Amino acid sequence: MAQTKRWGLHWLLMALFGLLITTGIVTPVEARELPLLRVLLAQQTSADVRVISGTYQWFDEETNGIIEDAGQKTWTASASGAVINLVKDNKSLAKSFNGPLLLKAVGSGENILEVNGKKYRGSLRVYYLRSQGTNSLALINVIDMESYLNGVVGMEIGSGAPEEAIKAQALASRTYALQQRDRRDSFGYYYDVQATQSSQVYQGIAGETPRVTQLVNATRGQVVTYDGKLIEAVFHSNSGGQTEDARYVWNSDVPYLRGVPAPEDKYAEEMKGSAALAYHWRKPVTARQLAGQTLSLTGKDPGDVKSLRIAETSPSGRVTRLEVIGTKGIISVDKTKVRQLVDTPSTKFTISGSGGSGSADLQVLSNGSSGVTKTTVATTGSYQLKSSGLAVLTATATAISAEGTTTLSGSSSTANEFILDGYGFGHGVGMSQWGAMGLAKAGKKYNDIIEHYYNQDRRDDRLRIVGEWGN
Repeated sequence: MAQTKRWGLHWLLMALFGLLITTGIVTPVEARELPLLRVLLAQQTSADVRVISGTYQWFDEETNGIIEDAGQKTWTASASGAVINLVKDNKSLAKSFNGPLLLKAVGSGENILEVNGKKYRGSLRVYYLRSQGTNSLALINVIDMESYLNGVVGMEIGSGAPEEAIKAQALASRTYALQQRDRRDSFGYYYDVQATQSSQVYQGIAGETPRVTQLVNATRGQVVTYDGKLIEAVFHSNSGGQTEDARYVWNSDVPYLRGVPAPEDKYAEEMKGSAALAYHWRKPVTARQLAGQTLSLTGKDPGDVKSLRIAETSPSGRVTRLEVIGTKGIISVDKTKVRQLVDTPSTKFTISGSGGSGSADLQVLSNGSSGVTKTTVATTGSYQLKSSGLAVLTATATAISAEGTTTLSGSSSTANEFILDGYGFGHGVGMSQWGAMGLAKAGKKYNDIIEHYYNQDRRDDRLRIVGEWGN
């Protein structure tokens, strides 16, 4: 009886499948068209382009007309006046164009073109950036998502990384690119992502390796969602042992971008050399450098910098506010500009050196005629015992005595150099790439890595890995 029921169900399903085919309803069996991505390669006044393989045609997207077959020719597109000029084998075409222009792959073979000496798959769109008041072109590589990832993932995490870490990077990179595409498209942008660290590092064919391509294919179409929506799957090189809440970096409180312990970040130290510096680093900064950078960044002149003070930190130990103390006053720099000010790999650092001030303070008590008073001074710096009390030499020296505090003239110290001792590389939010490699070496699968960094191991089913590019 069970056998008869099973075959009855089989024929019923086959009949339904045939009905779906004849009525034109798309089924999971049918191939889904790959999502396309618009990658901003560069903005410049001209570009040299040639077809390496396949069949291409130049299209004028303003008129939707074919300009001509690209052939195996060398082309130069340039911004001139208010138009785009095309030059073929050193001979200008008779007509100029408003643009955009599209060098479109129309062949069924392997379509590869070269732009300014670098090889890319897909097509090339050329915009004239009139709205930005510049005499330049935007060069956009229009490419399918999976081919794009083949040129990204190895550049981001390294082609020699553990397999499960590469798969996790593929999911993060694919999800991030699609989320950025949807967001920018809603605002009418002419591109989805950039080919630099501003988005993800993309090197086209130069970034491809057979190993990475194989592992990207193993996750084909898979993306990460939270409550059914694509997450903004940001990542960084190394968190220094603890990832950060997005609210402490970008003022954005996102439930899937919360800090988690990441002791696996120390895996970078096993690789030694420059890789180890992604976990623990030291950097000297001179007072002169600080003064110039403070003026450039804030528009305020601190004068001669005497001290650099960590005023606030996040729970993970990242600096969220710095104070530059100079002869012209104290200038506060918030979390969004800390890395720009000191040009460090991360904001997770402490300060030492002449005039340096860490986040901890020294509380000095004085018992005078008005009772016990408390004064806060830095834990680092130079101190000298005088008859009037204890003098702390910072931007302006302060004498602390039984009568309270007074400012001493002519005895301020000069901070020549500050030593920043830090951990981590990058903003610290989302997935740590070195941590992902450490987790993979410890036997974790890529879905475990994604769950750890983007859902704090809650496994509450709000975070999911889904296929078909989230469609």
